[in-house]
Parts: sequence; structure tokens; C-alpha cells
Amino acid sequence: MPLRHLDLDALRAFVAIVEQGGFSSAAERLGRTQSAVSLQIKRLEQTLGQTLLHRVQGRVDGPTAEGGALLAYARQMLRLNDEACATLARNAEAGSLRIGLPEELMEHVFPTAMTLFRVRYPRLRLSVQAEASLLVRAALAEGRLDVAIYKDCADGDQAGVELLRDEPLCWVAGEAYRDTLLADDGVLPLALFGENCVFRMAATAALARAGIAWKIYYAGSSTTGLRHALRHGLGLGVLPRGLLGDGLLAVNACGGSALPPLPRSRLVAAYAGGSGVPAARCLVGAFADSLHRPAPASLHSLSATLATTAR
Repeated sequence: MPLRHLDLDALRAFVAIVEQGGFSSAAERLGRTQSAVSLQIKRLEQTLGQTLLHRVQGRVDGPTAEGGALLAYARQMLRLNDEACATLARNAEAGSLRIGLPEELMEHVFPTAMTLFRVRYPRLRLSVQAEASLLVRAALAEGRLDVAIYKDCADGDQAGVELLRDEPLCWVAGEAYRDTLLADDGVLPLALFGENCVFRMAATAALARAGIAWKIYYAGSSTTGLRHALRHGLGLGVLPRGLLGDGLLAVNACGGSALPPLPRSRLVAAYAGGSGVPAARCLVGAFADSLHRPAPASLHSLSATLATTAR
């Protein structure tokens, strides 16, 4: 005798009909049309080769003997199915996620992103690795991260990479020092991020191609620190256009000499295995949203607003 596979959705419809006393109320409970529920029961009866419901003048008058026997099994099967799904869902939300990102995102973007993310995954534990983009990419490639957000100056689309932000990369000087930066020996003073920063690599490579001598007078990992260094004339730097203002200007020349062009600045995300689990994609989405939001005056008020709109 061939094996018969019972459709759980059909069993759920059968139980609802018995408990509600009819097709119409069962359909309302299940959020389906009455005709769809009727078709499920018809197919279930065909699968089993049994009549499962007593029908009297178009009304349901309880299960048949065969339907009564099936009812106990159906309830048990549905209970086990629902328990398994609920347990796995809880485990997924109570699990852990490893993320790597540039340290400069921690100050302004990270708090808002976490508030957005916690609305959906309040119990998931995050392990955060905040460091230079090249190190973040290496950690993802070595399997030490589930999701990586990093800076990139590559041209064109890349497979398996999600673009979060794309803007010009600019030569930047403090407003009060834009005309006095070049040293007496003609060496260009620079204020940049540390050695593993893709912006630093793009800047020094562009200067080398142009034959311009340079020397680093400030190197640090903090965006705030770099902005202070530029604002107070420690050197010329490179930043995405979105970080200008507050005493910082984009410049095209220094000491009468044109500065070489720079690539575009991109912020991208990539996942372990090429495609992220739902929690990882939700986290990246939270960062993408946060990049375009003003910093909230109160994270508590933002959280309350999100919780209200999420209901």
C-alpha cells in the first residue's frame, strides 16, 4: 500500500471545522475563503479514501467515526508542528551574530542601528568587531564573522556585496589652513586614518601616481580625532563628502599644485557564505536606515516610536 502524506494545512482546516461547527466560521478563523477550505477537506478525504464529516442539508454535523479517529491524530500532529516551529524561532532569535564594521561607525550610526534592530531581535546576542575595513574583510573571509560592513573604493558592482552608501571621496583641509598646508620643503603633510584604512591607501596611491611627495603628521582610528586634526591644520586628509562641514572644506589644490583625483567612497555589506540569515539582513538594513537618519535626540523615544509602528 503506498504511503500517504497528510497535509498539515488541510488537517488544520479539518480541526477548525470540527471546533467551529462549520466551513464558514472555520474559514474566518483561518483567514481563508470558504471555497479554499472546502477544497482542502475534499483533497484530504480523497487522500484517505474516507468521509470525515457528517453533512446534513449543507451543514456540518460533527465528524464521522473515521473523522473522529483522525481528529486526535490531527491535533497531536499540529501541536508537535507548532511546538517545533516555535522552539526553532526562539532559538534563532536567542542565538548570536558576529558582525565586523569600521570603528568610525560606532559613534553615530551604531546606536541608532541597534535601536532599530532590537525592535525585531530583542534577545539575539551580538559580537562586534570594530576595526579597519581591511581587517574586517579579512575576518569575514576567514570565517570569523557572519556579516561585515566595510569601506571600499572599488569601481563597479561586486558579486555578493550589498551597497549601503556611495559618495565622492574628497581631499579635505581645515578652513583656516587650506592655503598654508604645504611645508617649506614642498612635502605635503597628511592627516589620515591608520595603515589598514582604504581611504589612506587610496590617497597615498593617488599621490604616488602624481609624483607628489608626502609625509604623515597624524594617524588615528577615530573620525572625531581626524576631524580635529584637520580642523587645526595638522595636514591634508581624505574624507567622504558627507563628513565635510564644521570647519572642513573640500580642496582641489595645495600650494598652487593640483591634487590628483580620488576614487569614490563606498560603504558595503557582505555575508558569510554569500547570503545572510534573516537576522544578519535585518541588521544590515538597520545600518542602512541609520546612515540616512539624523542622530536621535533620545534613543528611548525612537525605540518607543518604532515599537508602536511595528505592532
